[in-house]
Amino acid sequence: MAKKNEEVIELWVTWQKVAAVALLLGLFWYRTNSWPVVAVVNGVPVTRFELNQLMYEKVGQDAIEDLLTDKIINQEIISRRIKVTDGEVADKLKNLKQQIGSEEGYQQALAIQGMTEAQLLGRIKLQLALEKMVDPSTDSAKLQQAVGDLVQSWREKAIVWRVTSGQK
Repeated sequence: MAKKNEEVIELWVTWQKVAAVALLLGLFWYRTNSWPVVAVVNGVPVTRFELNQLMYEKVGQDAIEDLLTDKIINQEIISRRIKVTDGEVADKLKNLKQQIGSEEGYQQALAIQGMTEAQLLGRIKLQLALEKMVDPSTDSAKLQQAVGDLVQSWREKAIVWRVTSGQK
């Protein structure tokens, strides 16, 4: 009888461990919207951590600089209460598509840039907000220079704390 009780307890503990692992995996997926394993090669898992390390080594510094710049710009847009309407974004997108010429060419341009249309719309909105912060100009080069100078001045004034991973 004691042996049967031990087997039942052992089975119960095993099921609790399985349930805990399943719960942790489910929680991980819920919080990250991704699984910890991105692929399996000949039975060996490739983890999201390995992928993130490789991606950081390849494009990490550029990606961090882009994120910092976007955060700084968005903070300025909010502090200056700059508003860009959906209509303004739609007009700019329509002009862009007309310049490209065809829907197929537009889709190819998105693919070449590695962007989705949602990402492009976000970039257009950001660009329009920046253009509202500088003196209007019909000369595109002068406008871009003014926007670039403005962003650079914000970057120089921004207080940025960097946390390093300890990796080279």
